[in-house]
Amino acid sequence: MERSARVQIEWECQQLLNRVTMLLDNGSWAELAACYTEDAVLYRPSDPTNGVRGREAILRSFEARPPRISCHLLANTVFDVVSATDVRAFSRVLLMTGAPSETAPAPADKTLLAGSFEDRLVLTNEGWRVASRQGTIELQYTP
Repeated sequence: MERSARVQIEWECQQLLNRVTMLLDNGSWAELAACYTEDAVLYRPSDPTNGVRGREAILRSFEARPPRISCHLLANTVFDVVSATDVRAFSRVLLMTGAPSETAPAPADKTLLAGSFEDRLVLTNEGWRVASRQGTIELQYTP
């Protein structure tokens, strides 16, 4: 594969991961679920051994989440372009969470979690989508 094609694929995949992160923090569940393939599997960092299978099930799982404020910082993403339609990505993630509050815009519990995501991204008729996502939590800090 030519270098320019590889760079274009990596850029498009980074945009997808950035969008997934933004939609997750915004609570835009339907748009977030649309970033996954119809048969995708999601292993949440908080439950890394139980996969949620299928776009509809992923949507329902996000809708069932209790309200919270979250900020995910996705960094150090490394891509392995397997082919023009198949990419593996590894990212580090820092997650700050808290309960929503009418008086305090900052998270109430000040929990920080550090971990990673391993993603398989595929090119579909809809564009690049997440086919699988495996999350892990490696560090937790609560002051």
